[in-house]
Amino acid sequence: MDQLVSLSKIFSEKIYRIPDYQRGYAWTKKEVEEFWSDLYRLDEKKNHYVGVLTLEPVDTSIFNNWIDDTWIIESKRYIPYYVVDGQQRLTTSIILITAILEVMKANKIEKLNFTKHEDIIKKYIYESKDDTDSLTYLFGYERENPSYVYLLANIFKYQKTISGKIIETTYTKNLIGAKEVFIEKLSKLNISELEAIYTKITQNFLFNVYTISKDIDVHVTFETMNNRGKPLSHLELLKNRLIYLSTLFDCGEAQKKILRREINSCWKEIYHLLGRITSEQIQDDEFLINHFMLYFSETIKNLEEEERFLFRYFLGKTQTNYLLNTHFVPKNIIDNVLKTTDFHEYIRSLNECIKLWDELKNPQSADKPEEIKEYLQKIRFLTRQSSNYHYVSFEEVPNRSYINVFILACFQACNSDNDLLLKFLKSLEKYLFVILFYDREAIKEESDIHLIDYFDSVLKLNKKELTVNEIIERMSKLHNTITSSPNIKNKTIRNYNLRGLYKNPWIKYFLCEYEYKLMKSSKSNLVKLDREILFSNGYNSIEHIYPLNSHYKYWTDRFAQFTSKQRNSLKHSLGNLVAISENKNSRLGNKPFPEKVSNTQNTTGYKFGTYAEIELTDFEEWGPDEILKRGLTLIAFLNERWDVKIAKKDDKKIFLGLNFL
Repeated sequence: MDQLVSLSKIFSEKIYRIPDYQRGYAWTKKEVEEFWSDLYRLDEKKNHYVGVLTLEPVDTSIFNNWIDDTWIIESKRYIPYYVVDGQQRLTTSIILITAILEVMKANKIEKLNFTKHEDIIKKYIYESKDDTDSLTYLFGYERENPSYVYLLANIFKYQKTISGKIIETTYTKNLIGAKEVFIEKLSKLNISELEAIYTKITQNFLFNVYTISKDIDVHVTFETMNNRGKPLSHLELLKNRLIYLSTLFDCGEAQKKILRREINSCWKEIYHLLGRITSEQIQDDEFLINHFMLYFSETIKNLEEEERFLFRYFLGKTQTNYLLNTHFVPKNIIDNVLKTTDFHEYIRSLNECIKLWDELKNPQSADKPEEIKEYLQKIRFLTRQSSNYHYVSFEEVPNRSYINVFILACFQACNSDNDLLLKFLKSLEKYLFVILFYDREAIKEESDIHLIDYFDSVLKLNKKELTVNEIIERMSKLHNTITSSPNIKNKTIRNYNLRGLYKNPWIKYFLCEYEYKLMKSSKSNLVKLDREILFSNGYNSIEHIYPLNSHYKYWTDRFAQFTSKQRNSLKHSLGNLVAISENKNSRLGNKPFPEKVSNTQNTTGYKFGTYAEIELTDFEEWGPDEILKRGLTLIAFLNERWDVKIAKKDDKKIFLGLNFL
């Protein structure tokens, strides 16, 4: 069947389910706003083509297990369908109708276009068996999908029928986000406008409905059709491919069902954990790339030079090509290259890796001692700030960081030994900071210094040819060699003297660590500097105490004797920089130091800020001597915290850009 059909006719004696091989609701606010715009602007006398809705009739052996739905299928002859393509548009339409129902209820509107509130529910949301609590939802997910319970509880709002835990994922966040958009739009409409919207969504938005015959492979159709809308991620395509291939194995049906259940369970966990990452939302393909590098490290190492070049520079593309066009393909099942044991092993690896990935990206939720969680946070911020500084050595690939793959491999190798993990994290944090701090070209010039080859380390860890303790020892030796080299030190100091210390890739991290040190010294665990805000706000969260625009008499009196170049050096010197508790720059502005300390208009002065801001209140005024004094204090912290040795007084002044004082 291939015809244009309205939503009203689509929901005529049919029920719809999203099958387990489908992704969840992927539309973001952008796509939902566009959907609303098309609907709102549509002339009531015209129709709008929404897109293809591809359906697959559900086999009797499957829907016989749908306990809540068999009555409506058998007694009322409702036909059950899987939605193969068009899920996003159909889901959006149903979310809009639920939002219309909520607005009707809130405004005590009993009917729209002579249709009662309860009749709209019966038409599009659910039917009840003899007015009992036994309900059949006319649209929804299969029970194993994490979005199943969420849709019922948070979108349909019928909690009395729900059993099971409500799990939030990336997709469930999109569901509630869409509903919030529609509630906001609909709440601004009068009743006639609301009726117009209801008519257009149910009568004027037309789908091209196509029903797949049984001789067409639904999994292949899914991959082909879904690329018409919002592109599927590689992770979503991979799930569908694995489910499809699981049907091709020459084994019993029970074994195939177990394998399919494992795949679904694994992806459920992946999207649950990816959805929990709120401070640094990670795309699912980023996780897949890192797992790919971890799992197929030996395969990549053995590639021909030209192929390895592609992996080095186009990893996302070549990874997908390898997974979907070379490795997980029907031919490898038919030729017995891939066995069910290979699938189980791969799925187990994904399952283990997503938990480690979550700990790496969402440390505060990790089931680890507090000190490990703190160091995970430190490394997350440090690597986020310095992604272009940590290359894989094939030789080195510019602008591509494989540090996360290296960390994941070391996590695995620690094998739940928290003492070893903490030792590794401390050593890694120190090593990363040092290679970020010192001049990169100067390090390269040293013939006896060979930085950690992250990819090679992953390979050797996987083959048990390298241990975490050996990596720790290697990082410690490299740290000592770099910090002890006169040539590296001198070049680094000269470079910072020329360009200043503001906007260096390590500066925000350094100021965060100084704040953390002051917090610990105060014997308080009250956090006054939100690192997430600092790192997301860019350099606006770093305050120049002696301001960039210093036209107040207070400042001109104290710095008039210096040249323009010297004044700039003072402004960008380390001692003149402080991480602020919120984006205060516009409010503190160019004010004199006494006003910055205690703002009389509100509580944005240093007195009410971070520990580092409060420390500034010990100074009675702010001039060149104070900038130098505080700079020397911060150099002492640099040495104490990371063993960065700048010993001579002249070297310290050159490093601070203040050798003219």
